[in-house]
Amino acid sequence: MKKGTRIKYKGQKYNEDGDRPVNFDDVPKIGLKEEYEKAFDDHEIHFMHITDERMYGVDKLIFENNKFTLVEPNPVTFYYSLAFDSIYQVKQSRENLKNILIDEKRKKEKSQAFSFVFRVSSVSIIFSFLALEAFLNQLLPDCECFDCDGKKINKNKAQKFTPFFDKLYKIIPSITKKDFKKSHPKEANDIENLKKMRDNLIHLKEIKNGFTSYNEIYQKILEADLESIVFSVKQFINYYSPNLIENYNMKTMIK
Repeated sequence: MKKGTRIKYKGQKYNEDGDRPVNFDDVPKIGLKEEYEKAFDDHEIHFMHITDERMYGVDKLIFENNKFTLVEPNPVTFYYSLAFDSIYQVKQSRENLKNILIDEKRKKEKSQAFSFVFRVSSVSIIFSFLALEAFLNQLLPDCECFDCDGKKINKNKAQKFTPFFDKLYKIIPSITKKDFKKSHPKEANDIENLKKMRDNLIHLKEIKNGFTSYNEIYQKILEADLESIVFSVKQFINYYSPNLIENYNMKTMIK
């Protein structure tokens, strides 16, 4: 049974108590095609009345000269869906490699089999981390300064200059008054291992061992419990934003 991740939305109904000062007086209610074209071409408008009662943030996009709008999807769910979908492939690739290694007639296939393990494992690691990092940035207040090591900083500085673990373990618990590491130490350890593996993959520094350079990272790829890591990322995200990550069985989507 095929499983997946629901895509959630960032451009939800405007929250009047939020921290984004936006003037909605000129947001049009669009009925005619001409009104839609005018609103689409107005670069100041990124909100539309989807119904009479509700106003949503929308993305205005063009693909091959076709204009279209979307209630803004949350890229955190895009990234996580790639990590989640890769778990089945990771299991499949490892099983394939094991079968080849125990079959004397197929050992010539081991390089191709390992390349499959590395590729799908890399997808799992990199997109798990991207989902996590994007989510951390979304949690930062847009128009307020907050504390980091006794200094007041804003969202722009935090996104550009604050180390990952400072955001993870200092800023976010301070802002939300919730501490994931204290509540879920095992999952926090998974996230720390994820960060190390992601850095190794992205920077791919050579560690010379005779004429080879990447033995250590290849071994860690084979040993990593990627399923546990992917689900620990889900737990972190849903700890601070309940139900943002929601998985389903494809059978439940078919009526």
